[in-house]
Amino acid sequence: MDRDALRKVVQKYLYNNHLKIPELVKLTGISDRTIRRFLNTKEGISKTILQKLNYVCAQVRFAVVGFRSGKVYFQGKDHADCSRWINDQSSHKNTSHEYGKVILNIR
Repeated sequence: MDRDALRKVVQKYLYNNHLKIPELVKLTGISDRTIRRFLNTKEGISKTILQKLNYVCAQVRFAVVGFRSGKVYFQGKDHADCSRWINDQSSHKNTSHEYGKVILNIR
């Protein structure tokens, strides 16, 4: 996610939920100084901090994660969003001996 877009999401989250920065610190576990630096300046912030802010502000609860790779393919607010994404990516084999097998087209 773009840093400026995430900054707008965080500011909107704070405004909509009537939160202040110390309350966001409690939710994310990120220091007060880092959040203020992120919102007010263009200094470099690590990717992990940006991901934590994104998870809290976007309220992502469910994710489709690769079993062996650990790669996150899709994130959604509801379980149905993830199931819908998987169904959209899948194709079913309809031959008699391969009935029920699902092939995912994920790259």
